[in-house]
Amino acid sequence: MGLNAFPEVVVHEDGSEDDAAHELAQRLKILGVSAPLVVATSHGKRLGAAIENPVEYVQPIAGADQRWALDLGGLARRRGADAVVAIGGGRCLDVAKLAAARAGVAVVAVPTQPSHDGICSPVAVVPAGSGCGQSVGAVAPRLVFISVPTLLSAPLQSVAAGLGDLLANPLALRDWALASERGLATVDKRAWELSTESFERISPHFDSDIERTGRDPARLRELADALVISGLAMIRAGNSRPASGGEHEISHAIDERFPGRALHGAQVAFGCIISTTLYGDDASALRARLRKVGLPDHPSQLGLSQNDVVEVLLCAPQTRPGRFTILEESDLDAARALALVTKIWTD
Repeated sequence: MGLNAFPEVVVHEDGSEDDAAHELAQRLKILGVSAPLVVATSHGKRLGAAIENPVEYVQPIAGADQRWALDLGGLARRRGADAVVAIGGGRCLDVAKLAAARAGVAVVAVPTQPSHDGICSPVAVVPAGSGCGQSVGAVAPRLVFISVPTLLSAPLQSVAAGLGDLLANPLALRDWALASERGLATVDKRAWELSTESFERISPHFDSDIERTGRDPARLRELADALVISGLAMIRAGNSRPASGGEHEISHAIDERFPGRALHGAQVAFGCIISTTLYGDDASALRARLRKVGLPDHPSQLGLSQNDVVEVLLCAPQTRPGRFTILEESDLDAARALALVTKIWTD
């Protein structure tokens, strides 16, 4: 794939997960993959069962980090793999992107949960030695294969997290425009349009019960499409700006200071409340939408106190050096951060 090239996207909608597994194996043959290294979670084993002649079949460890991903890439090179096929959740796909970059081969992304928009992005969020997730450049997938029968069995909280991650797009675009006004970024029109389209596809689902979205094949297809399109926006831009702004910095800061609180997309949705308020808008309607789909709208739902959120806000700008957002523009100190938190959550 060349720079900014889009991956092929295949969606298997009908039939069973076993049918999807056979189509995945066939698509790999069409792609010319004959010696794949397969990295699959326990939820991805069924989808990977029909893949022929894998040089290695690896299950990612619970604490898979950047070192583990680099070791996996080394294994792929030693075994002569011509692609890394990742079947699993977000961490599985991200470590596979890094491994493929290390091995110098293509990566095929097969998500088992619709929980975030990094499915086909050129960015991987993987912990470094500190245990905190870092956004690092990787390779975008050559092929994205989505099995709707598989997504139908995903936990509803992962569906909500996928919606939450896409909820950030309009705010990320505002941050991108703000950085452009300050001469700190250049906006790509096509990437902007893709990010907007991605959000518009899922916006109506915030007015429905999460059970309806998570168990309806057509709605899951729409969510999957939107997650892919958001990733395409990042490929086009060459970075994560079209889908990641201050709200993502807040999520990264939660991971750093108070790890294990919620899925990435849920924390991003929570961060959207703060970014919305910093832009001078009333966040009450946004909070109501979050409650509708089971996303956190109050610090207590993440096990955080108001003082914890203040700590997060002071840490957040440091998580993405060089990224200018409404958080950097606001330049919060402890007193102003506490006033902001008190303003939003007086209940």
